[in-house]
Amino acid sequence: MTTNVFDASSAVMATDSRWSIKSGNFLLYLDDTGCEKIVIHNNYAVMFAGNGGKIQQWKDWIRSNPADYDSNPGEEGICVCIADAETKEVIAAIKQVVVEGSYFAGSGKTHAVHCFVSNKDARRAVETAKQMDHCSGGEVKFFDFESKDHNLYPQNEININQVDSMIAERGQVMTLNTNSTIPFPLKAVSANDAEIAAIKEEIRAGKLSADAPCDGMHQKWSDQEKAE
Repeated sequence: MTTNVFDASSAVMATDSRWSIKSGNFLLYLDDTGCEKIVIHNNYAVMFAGNGGKIQQWKDWIRSNPADYDSNPGEEGICVCIADAETKEVIAAIKQVVVEGSYFAGSGKTHAVHCFVSNKDARRAVETAKQMDHCSGGEVKFFDFESKDHNLYPQNEININQVDSMIAERGQVMTLNTNSTIPFPLKAVSANDAEIAAIKEEIRAGKLSADAPCDGMHQKWSDQEKAE
């Protein structure tokens, strides 16, 4: 669950920081884990949404300085926006919504678009989406192409497997499709709650993993998108 925005005019890339696991009628999530949806590497900025495991594979592959681009982890399950951090040029925008020359993805993208059209501020757009979308939250992470200011963690970054463990131990739980979606701490759930206990066991067994879901993650890439 996520909200991603790249303001191409001001050259600011911003995302929320929530990772989540949906199982049945429950949404388990954790904010501010230190696992980023933006990667800055070799003068490129790459912004991801989608399957957490696939995103992690791409992040690891990018940072390996691959000599053979055909060795990439495959495109199924992710949305991506890639921009040159020096020229601000968008190199690829896969499964993004483009509005007024800027790029949006994630479950909160519609709310972000409405805010951005009025305010032309990527970080504010993500903040607004957080208030409207149950699946977006946490600190707004950003990279400013002009000033190079950011609040990312390129060193000692948490990986998605660690996020899974963190969610199972101290995540929040939201019950969906009810009159109340007020979250509560996972550790406050009774040990006798068999449904939640089963979900936690599936996380520990690696059968469930955290994502940054968006509708585009379920769409196949075209040949042109693969070429980009």
